[in-house]
Amino acid sequence: MPRCWPILAIVTITAGARAQGPDTLVFGTTHETDSVVYQFASEYLQRLCGEIHQRCQLQNLPGRRSEAMLANGSLAGEMGRVKDYGSKHPRYQRIEEPFVLTSTYIFTPTGKPVIDSWEALIRQARSVSYKRGIYTYQTRLEALRPRIQPHDVQSVPACLQMVINGRDQACIYDDGSLSAASRAMLSMGGTGKPLEELGLYIYLSPDQRALAPAINAAARHLHAKGIPAELRRKYFLK
Repeated sequence: MPRCWPILAIVTITAGARAQGPDTLVFGTTHETDSVVYQFASEYLQRLCGEIHQRCQLQNLPGRRSEAMLANGSLAGEMGRVKDYGSKHPRYQRIEEPFVLTSTYIFTPTGKPVIDSWEALIRQARSVSYKRGIYTYQTRLEALRPRIQPHDVQSVPACLQMVINGRDQACIYDDGSLSAASRAMLSMGGTGKPLEELGLYIYLSPDQRALAPAINAAARHLHAKGIPAELRRKYFLK
């Protein structure tokens, strides 16, 4: 009889894990786990879901995989997409207000003039990198062809490295995508003033649209309590 105990224990643990699965809503994000926005979003999501008494989890995924998983219902939603993402995917429900605001910057090689406007980018650069999956940067740069040759890369460090290695003349990034490692890389080039502010939103999958009213109310409550400002001080102003 004692020989059966380990097997029974495994069955019990497995059954318990399966029972917990449907109770947790998984949200995807394209931001790396060591980035400012991921850390901000992870804590914000827990507080937001606490307001509606729902267990939630944030998962880092490549942009195209996250998009595919949202489409097939594997994800409850995505965090960190821009407002224009909704025009590309009208089936998804966008939460009313951005959960965080980031600033867009342009990184240039050492010794070259800094760039702090889109007009200056056209004048001063021909080859520009940006992180793959950032829809706003993609559409903006594609519209500037053939004067600008855009290159999408896997991450912000890769984007900065393209400039440091002399392969591109500029890298477009937002400060929320920075990690400690990529922040250190900024000393190897120049950065101008922010070009614009970028609001990042939560999108719900078609299967979870019914949650939108409750999540919108919870987001307003967190804002009234000053939670986004508290998290900005905690993660952006280190």
